[in-house]
Amino acid sequence: MTIALQAKVLVETDSLSRDEWLRYRRNGVGGSDLAAICGLSKWRSPIHVYLEKIGKAPPEEPNEAAEWGTRLEPLIAEKFASNHSDFAILEQKVIYSHPQHHWALGNLDRMIICPKRGRGILEIKTASEFLRHEWDNGNIPDYYYVQLQWYFFVTGLKWGYFATLIGGNKYREYEVMRDEEMINQLFRLASDFWVQHVLARNAPPFDGSDASTTLLHRLHPQAKNATPIQLEQTDLLELYFEKKHQIQNLEEDVTNIENHFKSILGDHELGIAGNVKVKWENRTRTSVDSKRLKDQYPDIYQECVKQSQYRQFSIKKER
Repeated sequence: MTIALQAKVLVETDSLSRDEWLRYRRNGVGGSDLAAICGLSKWRSPIHVYLEKIGKAPPEEPNEAAEWGTRLEPLIAEKFASNHSDFAILEQKVIYSHPQHHWALGNLDRMIICPKRGRGILEIKTASEFLRHEWDNGNIPDYYYVQLQWYFFVTGLKWGYFATLIGGNKYREYEVMRDEEMINQLFRLASDFWVQHVLARNAPPFDGSDASTTLLHRLHPQAKNATPIQLEQTDLLELYFEKKHQIQNLEEDVTNIENHFKSILGDHELGIAGNVKVKWENRTRTSVDSKRLKDQYPDIYQECVKQSQYRQFSIKKER
């Protein structure tokens, strides 16, 4: 039995400017938002998605990896098509919406049409060589897997592929089937996020992810007011000191173990225990003696000095 497309077209994107396209994306939750909402994204957190939806997110900085991903997309699609001569591969520049839940959006890379199976979805990805392990042995990164499952929900379709170029020279294909249980979980999480946060204008909290840390630095790159403010969360501050103390104790335990093995290795570089290698290697570090450079070559030193502003965070108890 062939599967028909059930989604509605929210807007055709071919003639939209980037700002117009972003405004339409604010009308709902898209596939690239799901990983962040679920806490799976390395690059975005729930608060980042929230700020994007209400139009308060800081402007995106140019990203060379994203640019080359866009440039390579047609070539990867062409490679996939050459491997599947029985498929028609269509690029439909639209944003789809779910027929009942209009806030559920999808911006597909390509549509597949198979004479026997009907329509499917093709998602095209690029990955650096450093991330190859995430795609090895038939694996698909979770942050991409949930995106395709969301597109299955939006469109009503049941099968698709990832076509992935790794390191610029390693091509991989992965077939994916609709997972109804996961889709139900994704719908619940996305629906709660859309209703309880975006529509209610109730910001989710910042979490401890690198994505949240980066976002905070972009939102508030420089302090503008030196007047102290009164903080109420004394219990949270006490928890902070407790956790810092636990970390300090754990770091001391780790150092004790390291020193134990250093004492055993002595003048040896390498020790082996089962499948574990313990190394205490000779290394050489090359650095610039900045004090000598400043004293002996002050003009050159001044030419090479580079200043940058940053904000340093600390929590300390007054004695």
